[in-house]
Amino acid sequence: MSSPDDNNLSQPQVPATVKEAKPASSNWPLGLAVVVIGGLLLARNLGFELFFLDFHNWWAFFILLAAIGPLQQAFIFYRKEGLGAAVANSLVSAGAIVFIALMFLLDMSFGTWWPIFVIIGGLYMMTSRNRH
Repeated sequence: MSSPDDNNLSQPQVPATVKEAKPASSNWPLGLAVVVIGGLLLARNLGFELFFLDFHNWWAFFILLAAIGPLQQAFIFYRKEGLGAAVANSLVSAGAIVFIALMFLLDMSFGTWWPIFVIIGGLYMMTSRNRH
Protein backbone atom coordinates (compact mmCIF):
# COMPACT_ATOMS: atom_id res chain seq x y z
CA MET A 1 0.00 0.00 0.00
CA SER A 2 1.43 3.39 -0.97
CA SER A 3 1.11 6.63 0.86
CA PRO A 4 -0.04 9.87 -0.83
CA ASP A 5 3.53 11.16 -0.67
CA ASP A 6 4.79 8.25 -2.81
CA ASN A 7 2.78 9.49 -5.82
CA ASN A 8 4.46 12.91 -5.68
CA LEU A 9 7.99 11.51 -5.97
CA SER A 10 7.78 11.13 -9.76
CA GLN A 11 6.59 14.71 -10.28
CA PRO A 12 9.11 17.56 -10.14
CA GLN A 13 8.67 19.84 -7.18
CA VAL A 14 8.12 23.52 -8.05
CA PRO A 15 8.91 26.04 -5.33
CA ALA A 16 5.87 28.02 -4.16
CA THR A 17 7.59 31.29 -5.08
CA VAL A 18 7.75 30.44 -8.80
CA LYS A 19 4.69 31.64 -10.68
CA GLU A 20 3.60 30.49 -14.10
CA ALA A 21 4.13 33.00 -16.88
CA LYS A 22 0.85 34.35 -18.15
CA PRO A 23 0.38 35.02 -21.85
CA ALA A 24 0.50 38.66 -22.88
CA SER A 25 -2.91 40.31 -22.83
CA SER A 26 -4.40 41.29 -26.17
CA ASN A 27 -6.65 43.85 -24.49
CA TRP A 28 -4.01 46.57 -24.21
CA PRO A 29 -4.97 48.42 -27.46
CA LEU A 30 -8.57 48.73 -26.32
CA GLY A 31 -7.46 49.70 -22.83
CA LEU A 32 -5.11 52.31 -24.26
CA ALA A 33 -7.92 53.76 -26.38
CA VAL A 34 -10.19 54.02 -23.34
CA VAL A 35 -7.42 55.71 -21.33
CA VAL A 36 -6.80 58.24 -24.14
CA ILE A 37 -10.50 59.04 -24.43
CA GLY A 38 -10.78 59.45 -20.67
CA GLY A 39 -7.77 61.75 -20.69
CA LEU A 40 -9.24 63.87 -23.48
CA LEU A 41 -12.55 64.18 -21.68
CA LEU A 42 -10.76 65.15 -18.46
CA ALA A 43 -8.72 67.77 -20.35
CA ARG A 44 -11.94 69.21 -21.74
CA ASN A 45 -13.44 69.40 -18.24
CA LEU A 46 -10.30 71.18 -17.04
CA GLY A 47 -10.78 73.92 -19.63
CA PHE A 48 -8.61 72.80 -22.55
CA GLU A 49 -10.22 73.51 -25.93
CA LEU A 50 -10.45 70.33 -27.96
CA PHE A 51 -11.94 71.18 -31.34
CA PHE A 52 -13.00 67.62 -32.14
CA LEU A 53 -15.13 67.48 -28.99
CA ASP A 54 -17.11 70.54 -30.09
CA PHE A 55 -19.27 68.31 -32.27
CA HIS A 56 -22.77 67.97 -30.96
CA ASN A 57 -22.44 64.22 -31.48
CA TRP A 58 -18.89 63.69 -30.17
CA TRP A 59 -20.13 60.57 -28.41
CA ALA A 60 -20.02 58.78 -31.77
CA PHE A 61 -16.25 58.52 -31.30
CA PHE A 62 -17.05 55.80 -28.76
CA ILE A 63 -18.60 53.76 -31.56
CA LEU A 64 -15.21 53.76 -33.23
CA LEU A 65 -13.83 51.83 -30.24
CA ALA A 66 -15.93 48.89 -31.32
CA ALA A 67 -13.91 48.71 -34.55
CA ILE A 68 -10.73 47.92 -32.62
CA GLY A 69 -11.84 44.33 -31.93
CA PRO A 70 -12.44 43.33 -35.57
CA LEU A 71 -9.24 45.12 -36.63
CA GLN A 72 -7.28 43.14 -34.02
CA GLN A 73 -8.89 39.94 -35.28
CA ALA A 74 -7.97 40.82 -38.87
CA PHE A 75 -4.35 41.34 -37.82
CA ILE A 76 -4.28 38.03 -35.90
CA PHE A 77 -5.82 36.13 -38.82
CA TYR A 78 -3.40 37.79 -41.24
CA ARG A 79 -0.40 36.73 -39.16
CA LYS A 80 -1.75 33.20 -38.76
CA GLU A 81 -3.21 32.46 -42.22
CA GLY A 82 -2.20 35.32 -44.52
CA LEU A 83 -4.69 37.26 -46.57
CA GLY A 84 -7.90 35.27 -46.76
CA ALA A 85 -11.59 35.10 -46.00
CA ALA A 86 -11.13 35.51 -42.24
CA VAL A 87 -9.14 38.72 -42.69
CA ALA A 88 -11.63 40.08 -45.22
CA ASN A 89 -14.56 39.20 -42.94
CA SER A 90 -12.99 41.02 -39.99
CA LEU A 91 -12.22 44.05 -42.16
CA VAL A 92 -15.82 44.16 -43.43
CA SER A 93 -17.04 44.09 -39.82
CA ALA A 94 -14.66 46.90 -38.84
CA GLY A 95 -15.65 48.89 -41.94
CA ALA A 96 -19.34 48.61 -41.06
CA ILE A 97 -18.69 49.91 -37.55
CA VAL A 98 -16.57 52.79 -38.85
CA PHE A 99 -19.28 53.68 -41.38
CA ILE A 100 -21.93 53.80 -38.66
CA ALA A 101 -19.73 56.11 -36.58
CA LEU A 102 -19.09 58.34 -39.60
CA MET A 103 -22.81 58.60 -40.28
CA PHE A 104 -23.27 60.15 -36.84
CA LEU A 105 -20.09 62.24 -36.87
CA LEU A 106 -20.70 63.73 -40.32
CA ASP A 107 -24.50 64.04 -39.98
CA MET A 108 -25.01 61.80 -43.00
CA SER A 109 -28.62 61.11 -43.93
CA PHE A 110 -29.69 57.52 -43.28
CA GLY A 111 -32.35 57.96 -45.98
CA THR A 112 -29.58 58.48 -48.55
CA TRP A 113 -26.94 56.05 -47.31
CA TRP A 114 -28.99 53.01 -46.19
CA PRO A 115 -28.06 50.96 -49.30
CA ILE A 116 -24.49 50.82 -47.93
CA PHE A 117 -25.80 48.42 -45.28
CA VAL A 118 -27.14 46.13 -48.02
CA ILE A 119 -23.71 46.22 -49.67
CA ILE A 120 -22.00 45.50 -46.34
CA GLY A 121 -24.36 42.56 -45.78
CA GLY A 122 -23.44 41.14 -49.18
CA LEU A 123 -19.73 41.60 -48.52
CA TYR A 124 -20.10 39.93 -45.15
CA MET A 125 -21.86 36.95 -46.74
CA MET A 126 -19.16 36.69 -49.41
CA THR A 127 -16.35 36.66 -46.84
CA SER A 128 -17.96 34.39 -44.23
CA ARG A 129 -16.15 31.19 -43.44
CA ASN A 130 -18.00 27.94 -42.92
CA ARG A 131 -18.11 27.31 -39.19
CA HIS A 132 -18.46 23.59 -38.68
